Amino acid sequence: MNNFQKMAGFFCAGILSLQCFTVIPENKVLWLMLILLVGLYKPARYLSLYVLGLLWAAFYAVSLSEHRLSNELEGQEILLVGEVLDLPLQNARVTRFLFQPTSAIAGFPKRVRLNWYGSAETLRSGDTWQLLVKLKRPHGLANPHGFDYEKWLFQQQIGATGYVRNSSDNKRIALASAWSLASWRQSIKDYLERSLAGAPQLALVKALVVGDRSAITQQQWRVFQATGTSHLIAISGLHIGLVAGLLFMLVSYLTIRSERFSRYTIPLALSSSFMVAALYAALAGFSLPTQRALLMLGLVLAGVYWQRHYSAFHIISLALVGVLLYDPLAPMSVSFWLSFAAVAVIILAFVGRMQRPPWFIQLLKIQFWLALGLLPLLVYFFQQISLVAPLANALAVPWASFVIVPLLLLAMLLSLLNDTLATQVLLLADYLLGYQWDVLSYLADVELASVYVSEVPVWVVLMALVGSFLLLLPRGFIAKPVACALFLPLFWPQQSTPLQDGEFRLLLLDVGQGLSAVVHTAKHSLLFDTGASYGDGKDLASSVVMPYLKGEGVKRLDALVISHADNDHAGGAHTVLNGLSVSKLYTSVPDMFSAYPAIACQQGQVWRWDGVVFEFISPSIGSVFEGNNGSCVLKVSSPNGSLLMPADIEREAEQSLLQYSADQLSADVLIAPHHGSKTSSGAAFIDAVKPRYVLFASGYRNKFAFPKAEVVDRYQQRAIEGFNTGRDGAIEVAFLQHKRLEIDSFRRQHSMFWSWDE
Repeated sequence: MNNFQKMAGFFCAGILSLQCFTVIPENKVLWLMLILLVGLYKPARYLSLYVLGLLWAAFYAVSLSEHRLSNELEGQEILLVGEVLDLPLQNARVTRFLFQPTSAIAGFPKRVRLNWYGSAETLRSGDTWQLLVKLKRPHGLANPHGFDYEKWLFQQQIGATGYVRNSSDNKRIALASAWSLASWRQSIKDYLERSLAGAPQLALVKALVVGDRSAITQQQWRVFQATGTSHLIAISGLHIGLVAGLLFMLVSYLTIRSERFSRYTIPLALSSSFMVAALYAALAGFSLPTQRALLMLGLVLAGVYWQRHYSAFHIISLALVGVLLYDPLAPMSVSFWLSFAAVAVIILAFVGRMQRPPWFIQLLKIQFWLALGLLPLLVYFFQQISLVAPLANALAVPWASFVIVPLLLLAMLLSLLNDTLATQVLLLADYLLGYQWDVLSYLADVELASVYVSEVPVWVVLMALVGSFLLLLPRGFIAKPVACALFLPLFWPQQSTPLQDGEFRLLLLDVGQGLSAVVHTAKHSLLFDTGASYGDGKDLASSVVMPYLKGEGVKRLDALVISHADNDHAGGAHTVLNGLSVSKLYTSVPDMFSAYPAIACQQGQVWRWDGVVFEFISPSIGSVFEGNNGSCVLKVSSPNGSLLMPADIEREAEQSLLQYSADQLSADVLIAPHHGSKTSSGAAFIDAVKPRYVLFASGYRNKFAFPKAEVVDRYQQRAIEGFNTGRDGAIEVAFLQHKRLEIDSFRRQHSMFWSWDE
């Protein structure tokens, strides 16, 4: 390792270490540290570089934090003038788009993410609009094993989210310039949709040409994830490098045969390959992955032009420094880690080896080593291992790289000259893409095509990464069994603190304005409701419930309870039933699940798991209650404590329980009926339950204003401590030996500098 690589390593380590900070010091503290750093440089050069990297990232993060929506503006109607960024996603229900205000008060977010419901207007990228909006601060669902939406918003420099109000003030002020990048991308997207209207692979074509993945279905994502080929539909390093390489070879081939241009072969090949790669990156909207790929490509091409013989690791070190200087928050993205790790794996696997097998053997080897080298990171980030990924990539990467993408780019070029011919090339690409899709779909359906593993701690990932490094070294460097042994902890079942007989644990998931809760005993798991579905093929079971269960290593549910038919409780039921083995399904609406052996929940149904008793106390046999009041009410109890889960019951059902089952209501923890609405949580009901804690399952700034202030006051007047998923994220309650009750929230445990705060 030379001196530059050491210095780069310490500087980059400083930038990376910001990811461990829960809060960032104020600007004045950062400036003081920078001043002190000047005096430390000579006696402690490497330490100074580390601190300099940390300060660089911290200043950048602080600058982004200053452009987040203020508390005072949250929920207020604001008239904005600005530009539509990126490509809007429009369907029959809603238009989602990124908006850049051009006239706003100082400190206002530079970019906001908006929904426009029921709009008949056609939004186009680059157009200038005046819009009446309601905004809220960046806020996402906060759950174990879930996607960190707030982190993503922060990295994307989005300072607020919200929706467009229906108003006569909403109007287009100006069309996008015909020469702007936004207008160009929008025109190409429109052209693709016209030329391939009804084509089966249109969504994938748009992803490969303009980086628009909004039309890719849940089923398509499932196939890509199961086969480890999601990277094929993201315009990033693979595609940028491919385009540059093809142009370099083509221009070199043409110019070297020309007396006039032969002496300019290298400059022409380098410049043309970079320009076309930059053009392709522009098609993708210069997304962060394409920016990183373009920077790395530029460094490699510059080295070739200046005839500097840098080592591969020198180039990757330079690229890492360049990327982190340009975007110190790049490490917040999974693609950052995977892209640099993939390059490092290829370098380790092939650089310095004397043997050069045939190209197809090299291709297979690359896929095998990539699968092995990236395995620890894939387990850490996704808790999923694709066993068919090496084969799927060995087949799909060459097909996409040397057939599909060149055809699509050729079609875009031909569209400027001959529209009919361009359309035929597009149809050919769509047809050939269909073959690739059929192969991937087949591999995805192979038994054990992918397996889920429980979430692993960082130290296990680091051990496995060391094992990957050792396995990639040439023979003779170290005993391979030692390297393999470092992988073993990666596959040990990881779970929360084991529960003893009579203990149980509740996790009330944060599913916005809805309900989903999981109860674990020593050897069993029950899911109570599943959150909502959105009607466009997406639901909270897919994004929250299933990732949690799989992250916890739950491969089978012993019971699923669907309390009633409302979408915010039952919307994700079929996703769970199709994605996991479910032993028993209890519900108040068995007709809704005619394809499954559903059991109607009724008062008096009791079972025992691991010393914990589960009992339905409503609805009663012959009950006339329907809808909310007909909800399944489940009580979970053991000598160590009790939990009452009344779903959406309202005042009438509460009165019925008080009349016929009052002796069964007492519980240490109560999930507030109907999310804390004013039609539930009557004083007599609360007094009968006598909970120590009440948990409100509600969405942040939801349209119903749940939980209602008077309901919260009712609990507070009785000294009952309250938690709210909209404020606290997922809430975990452990009922442990000797009646020890432990309660905590996901936000309190996992708050970081980018996280939402009150």
